[in-house]
Amino acid sequence: MKRAVALPLGLDLGTSSLSIVAAELATDGAFAVRAASTHDVPFEENVPVDRTIAETLRSAVGRLDGKERRCVLAAPAGDVTMRIFNVPPGMRRAEAERAAALEADTVSPLAASERLIALDPLPGRTDQMLLTVARNSSVERLVGIARAAGLQPVAVDAPFCAWRRALSRADAVLDASGDRATLTIFGDPIGTSHAYPPRLIEDRLVPQVRAALADARRSGLADVRRLAVLGPHDRFEGMVEHLTPDGYTVEPVVLGGTHAPSWALAYGLASWVLAGRGVVAA
Repeated sequence: MKRAVALPLGLDLGTSSLSIVAAELATDGAFAVRAASTHDVPFEENVPVDRTIAETLRSAVGRLDGKERRCVLAAPAGDVTMRIFNVPPGMRRAEAERAAALEADTVSPLAASERLIALDPLPGRTDQMLLTVARNSSVERLVGIARAAGLQPVAVDAPFCAWRRALSRADAVLDASGDRATLTIFGDPIGTSHAYPPRLIEDRLVPQVRAALADARRSGLADVRRLAVLGPHDRFEGMVEHLTPDGYTVEPVVLGGTHAPSWALAYGLASWVLAGRGVVAA
């Protein structure tokens, strides 16, 4: 009898906390989570924060039931830019990669030495690919932390793609679980992300979210109807109160029966092998 296949760990690394999701593919191809947890990163005076993150990560992984040490990380949303890359008929992969490198000059303000580029296929599209540009130093930092913890990074994913896999029923997700709120709108095939100032109060956050959702509909990017909210109960209730009259269905992020799990993004990263899109190879 075949055993379930362990998948690379999904890791969401922050300066104050980190989340891990360990998953596997069952013999019938179903995606199953074995463990999901969040761990506080303690503040240690005169100790580099990245070293503390790596030590916390090493300890957390050591408590997992399993020997999987491969992992998938998420690049910071503000350091990732995605665009559709049109592929002319007959263009070879090597030619496409060279053309994408040139197009990256118009996509990202980062200098060529400061960026990493990925060109990935889009399901069902032969004439288009997904061009992703990420800040090199951000990716190298995450990879360095993971390796210092004894892990083997196999990919750095774009948060947009991880959220879309985690929340397939939603049209957009507002992650208000940290100091800075991030709204990710799912387009077809890609969407957009908006970051809002730390701890933006409700009466200022709601209008900005409402404007972003309206702009997405007006521009033809996405017709958002279902908004998933990850964060404190009062933040969720505020979105329900203000956006429901506009015709939006506002729902809490629920994964595996858990409401507003702190490991939601890590869940999307753990499912990377099911639909590897928008990735920057580590």
